Amino acid sequence: MSALAGSVRLANWIERRRVGESGDVVLDRHRIYILPTQTGLVFWLVIFVLLTGSINFALQMGYLLTFTIVSMALVSMYHTHRNLSGLVIRGQGVSPVHAGDVASFELTVNNPLPTDRYALNFGFMLPARRWRIPDKEQEEPLPGTWVDVPAASVCRISVGLPTRRRGRRECPRIRLWTRYPFGLWEAWSYLHPDLSTIVYPSPESEAPPLPPTRSGNDESGGIAAGGDEFAGVRPYRRGDPQKMIAWRLAARSDELSVKFFESTGAGDVVLDFASLPQPLDLERKLARLARWLLMAEAAGLSYGLRLPGVEVELGRGHEHCERCLEALALFEP
Repeated sequence: MSALAGSVRLANWIERRRVGESGDVVLDRHRIYILPTQTGLVFWLVIFVLLTGSINFALQMGYLLTFTIVSMALVSMYHTHRNLSGLVIRGQGVSPVHAGDVASFELTVNNPLPTDRYALNFGFMLPARRWRIPDKEQEEPLPGTWVDVPAASVCRISVGLPTRRRGRRECPRIRLWTRYPFGLWEAWSYLHPDLSTIVYPSPESEAPPLPPTRSGNDESGGIAAGGDEFAGVRPYRRGDPQKMIAWRLAARSDELSVKFFESTGAGDVVLDFASLPQPLDLERKLARLARWLLMAEAAGLSYGLRLPGVEVELGRGHEHCERCLEALALFEP
């Protein structure tokens, strides 16, 4: 960040005291900070040298050039500040993801004024890595998302946040900044959308087949990934085993398809945490259960989940799968 260190720390201290904000957030003069960039500091140094030379040698044209450039720089400061002033921002939502994926936090940016806004950057502020900055309270911004907002319009943007661990993830602080038009000044503000998402465990990449299914009678059947008789294909969904992809069909099409096999023993399956091998640690067990949930959903089975202190009854469908994955994400032994 290219602002003076003391003023930046003061702005950060003020903004950290704000809690999550729901509804519309209006960027007024109380929320916008502005300071020279590194380029701006060099610019003012050059102006000082130019003014000193004009004074020493009594250069009338030097005075004219110096004050003309200074006036342009001051006008650019006004335009940089105005590029943020008056924007109305609202947090919209975020969809659950698996650990290792990018969570997309949705925001709407409303520009009610008859002036276009250019080169706006929305980026998350995350705790700095200790090997880079010793002070654990320091933050560093992610690259962020660039957007231009036309006059009197509303646009929707997505700000990506990489995830590493399962669980509930609150929306971090967002830093909105701009250096438009000349890059001499940087104006910025902080946002605290009251948004959160669930980060599911990352599915195990090479999980074993699903546990044996149970059926109420010998004549019942179903569609399973490990059956015997080919039953058809359907579009690929995330979590489907690669070995079930119809590669020959994919070679003739732009979309992936997954093969179905009929199994006379298919029915209900209960995915039990206690049945997993003891040598596996907690996270690997949850990763295997996550993979099995996706496999059971892809196979069209009716499945349930059993964890220590938590049990999800048999069911099927997208909502049931999300309910089971959420139980895995929030599980604490």
